[in-house]
Amino acid sequence: MVSGLMSEVRSARAGAHGSLPALLPMLLLRPLPINPSVSVLITSYNYGHYLAQAIESALAQSYRPMEVIVADDGSEDDSCEIVESYMHRGEPVKLHRGQHQGMAGSLNAAFALCSGDIVCLLDADDYFLPGKIEAIVTAFREQPEAGFAVHRARMINQHNQPRGIYPLFRALPQGDCSEATLQSAGVLMGLPPTSNLSLRHEVAWRIFPIPKSFSGYAEQMIHRMAPLLTSLCAVDEPLSVWRLHERNDGNSARVAPQRLAREMSYMQQLWSEQKGYLLRQDAELAKRLPALDSNPLYMSMRYMWLKLTGDRKARQCHAILCAMLEPKHSPANLFWKYSLALPRPVFQKCVDLLQTQSIWKEWMARTYRRLKTSCVPY
Repeated sequence: MVSGLMSEVRSARAGAHGSLPALLPMLLLRPLPINPSVSVLITSYNYGHYLAQAIESALAQSYRPMEVIVADDGSEDDSCEIVESYMHRGEPVKLHRGQHQGMAGSLNAAFALCSGDIVCLLDADDYFLPGKIEAIVTAFREQPEAGFAVHRARMINQHNQPRGIYPLFRALPQGDCSEATLQSAGVLMGLPPTSNLSLRHEVAWRIFPIPKSFSGYAEQMIHRMAPLLTSLCAVDEPLSVWRLHERNDGNSARVAPQRLAREMSYMQQLWSEQKGYLLRQDAELAKRLPALDSNPLYMSMRYMWLKLTGDRKARQCHAILCAMLEPKHSPANLFWKYSLALPRPVFQKCVDLLQTQSIWKEWMARTYRRLKTSCVPY
C-alpha cells in the first residue's frame, strides 16, 4: 500500500505538458543539504556473477554514496559472501538477508534500512556509469521542486555487446507530469527501468512499502505513483548500463502470451493503487482517472494477447485500439491497423521486432540521432 501521505502539499503549479495548471497537490520538499547523502539500493537474487560489478560501480562514483544496501532475496549462490567481503574491508556496504519473496519485498527491505537524502536504485545485474550519482545530485540541486529523477540507459546483452540507448526514440518525461499521467489512465510513457530511477527520500517514503505482489516489476509502482506526488527531472544521457539477458523475460526477444497476461495483471493492480491514492486526495479528482482500457499501451498488450492466443475477441479489441492510435499514419500504427489480417506466425514475428530490442532497431536509432543532430540549425 502507498503509505505515509502527509498533509504538506503545494498549490497547483504550471504543468510541463501544457498550459493548464496541475490539479494534483504536489509534495512540499525540504531544501537539500549542501552535500546531500546518497543511498544506493541493490536487490539481488542469485546474481553473484554480476553483483561485484554493481557494488564497485556505486563505490567508485565521483560523488561517493553514504551507503550501499544490498537486499539478498534468498540467493543460493555466493551473493551474500560477495557482499560480506566488502563489509569486511570497511566499505559502506550493508547486507539484508531475506527469504525468497521477489523484487518488491527485497526493495522494501533495502529501503527500510536506508537514510540517505537521495535514494538511487540499482539492479544487481546492472551497473552505474562514472559520474552517475554526481549528475543526479546536480539535477536535484538545479530543480529543487523535483523529487523524482530519471535518465537514459546504455544497453548491453549477456555477452557485453552494445544494444543501443534506452529509450531509443522517445524523449524522457520531465517537469510536472501529474496531469499527463492522469489523462493517460495513470501510465506515464517513456520512464526507464529500475537502475535509472532516483528519488528524494521523502518521496520514496510515501511510495514504500511496495505491495509484495509486484514480485518482478516493483519499479512500476514508482513509475505510477511518483509522477502524482512530485515533479520529475530528467538527465538526457545514459548514466547506467542495463543488461539484457535470458533470466529476465522482460528482456526476452520474444513476446510470449504469458508475459503479456502477467504485465496486464500488474497494470490493473497499479491502476487500483493509483485510484486509491486519488480517492484519498479528492473524490472528484479520482473520477478523472480514465479506465485502463482507454490507454493505448494496455489495449495494444490486450490485443497482442488475444491475437496470439487465437481468441475471437481480438477483432473487437483491434477496432478499439485502432481508434486510439495517434498519429494515424506512423509506420508502427500502420502495422497495428493492418495486423489483424496477418497469420499468427507472421504476427508473432512482427510484434517481436516491434516490441523488443534488436540490432536493427539500434541501427535505426543511431541513424535517427545522427540525422537529428545534422539538421540542427545554426
